Amino acid sequence: MRTNWPACTIGLVSLCLPFAAPLSGAEAPTPPKCDTQLATSEWKAAEAPVYCDPEDDWAKDPAVIKAGDTFYMYYTSANPWQGDGSGGKGEPRIDYAISSNGLDWTRQGVAIPKGKPGDWDDERPQAPARPVLKDGVYYMYYAGAGRGVTTGYATSTDLRKWTKQPGSEVLKNGKVNDPNIYFEGGVYYLFYTSGGDRVYYVTSTNLVDWSPNAVFTGAIGEGSNIIRDGRTYVIFACVGWSHKGEYYKVYTSPSLTNEFRDCGRINLKSHGFAAGSLSHGDMIRNGDEYWFYFQGTCDVGKRFQVGLARLPVTTDGAKK
Repeated sequence: MRTNWPACTIGLVSLCLPFAAPLSGAEAPTPPKCDTQLATSEWKAAEAPVYCDPEDDWAKDPAVIKAGDTFYMYYTSANPWQGDGSGGKGEPRIDYAISSNGLDWTRQGVAIPKGKPGDWDDERPQAPARPVLKDGVYYMYYAGAGRGVTTGYATSTDLRKWTKQPGSEVLKNGKVNDPNIYFEGGVYYLFYTSGGDRVYYVTSTNLVDWSPNAVFTGAIGEGSNIIRDGRTYVIFACVGWSHKGEYYKVYTSPSLTNEFRDCGRINLKSHGFAAGSLSHGDMIRNGDEYWFYFQGTCDVGKRFQVGLARLPVTTDGAKK
């Protein structure tokens, strides 16, 4: 497996040198035995990022979908709120890039612009979820900062042009961030982070109307991902802070509706560009491998680049 893909370069800036003590699965305590390879197997990460935003080297919260022969990546871009100029440039937005192989990406432009004054996302749209296709229409849920941090959606028929829907702000009790949707048995499960990084979910049958009472999963962490590996449901959620180091933990359950069990830290070594923080990513099944796209920084958030780690699927009957 090739893990030394070419580094992204923005101007004269390339990868950061590794910190003296980069995050490493080998340094973490051995997690308890759990019923999934995703909790214990070693992920192979590329030494260089697979994507860097060509305008300002700021790409956070990647969400990836493959449609036909094309991969689409949506990400939080251009966050200029840091007073020292270490953030991105321009107006906050969600951008997107495309790829024919999931490795070599080309930026396409803006997918979700900043909202108009008074809109629920008038400060910035952020943390896009992987789009979900229903009846020929793609729904992309994302978080918006404006009147607090809430969650709504936009729709598209081609994954390129997105339309914000009036009244699409569906989750707005407290800070509601990092949406992620899982579909099974005719039911959509919208997982999100709220109340001290606790992962909750609500349900829907039409992607528009959601159950009024949220359910706490037992998982703690941001940027959650949900995968079914054989008979086991797995939640990945990152803990920590970008300026102090972040990493993903694994939680498992035999059912979506049962409480998830803490299985410890994911076995993934961070390379130089993500030595300070490895967080807020998206995990997909691509052929016979799991592909995990994540954001990484090594300079206290002055740049965020997208990395990729891969793991062969070995569980019999793993859900694609």
